[in-house]
This record gives sequence, structure tokens and C-alpha cells, in this order.
Amino acid sequence: MRALVFSDSHGRVQPMLDAVELYRPDVIFHLGDVVRDGEKVRLAFPQTPFYQVRGNCDWDRADQETEGVARLAGKTVFYLHGHTQYVKSGLTHAVARARALGADLLLYGHTHRPQEDDCGGLLAVNPGAIQDGLCALLTWTEDAPIHRLPLYL
Repeated sequence: MRALVFSDSHGRVQPMLDAVELYRPDVIFHLGDVVRDGEKVRLAFPQTPFYQVRGNCDWDRADQETEGVARLAGKTVFYLHGHTQYVKSGLTHAVARARALGADLLLYGHTHRPQEDDCGGLLAVNPGAIQDGLCALLTWTEDAPIHRLPLYL
């Protein structure tokens, strides 16, 4: 499984389109801020499974969920923008929620800073802000752990 993760696009769609073309992921996550940017990516690559949540700047998209759970290649992924779990103050709330859901991987954004933490068997990844050219590519199989690969955009 190759998962490409974006957050905090804030109107910068082209870097996401370029990254999808370059890395050809099996699945795409857009973690909010701004949902309509993610929708453009989903429309450009309709064959690629796409997961998205709204962020704190998506106030006009109350119909969109703020958290999601996906089961992919034997792993459970909990994904969110992060504002609802207060990630700017630390990962305590988000990690507790992810563990309660039985997640192997926690994806979050909101801080605009890339970060990777091993939280006792739960990998927590913030791709950083794609508006700044930052995203994450993660790989795994059912029998192998999740790895974050360095990206060069």
C-alpha cells in the first residue's frame, strides 16, 4: 500500500496534482483546510481511492466529517485535521482516540509542521502543509510495518 497524505492546502492544488502524478499512490488522504482543494484532486484522479475530512477553515462544509477511519491492507488508519483533538497542544487526545478505535496509524494536520511519532505501536504522522510543498508518502503491507518515505517536491 502506498498512501499519499496532504493537509492544509489553503488553495494550493497544483502541488497535490504534481505529487499524485509523480508518486502514483494506491490511496490519497486530504486532511482538510481546504476541502474544495481536495475535491479537485479526487476529480483529477477518480480511479484512486480518496479519503478526506474537513479542517477548521472549512466552516462552509458542515456536511463533511472531521474524522474518519479506513481499513487498508491490514492496517486501521484514523485520520483527521486535528483541531477537534487539540493537536497544537500535543497528541494526547488524538492518540487516545486512535487507540480507542484500534488504529495502527494516526494521520493529522493543522499545525502545518511535519512530524512523525512512534506512540507505542501507533505511528502518528503529520505531513506538514502542502501549501509549503510538504506531504507524506507512507508504505506498508499486511505483514510489514508502516514506513514514511522522504519526499522531494
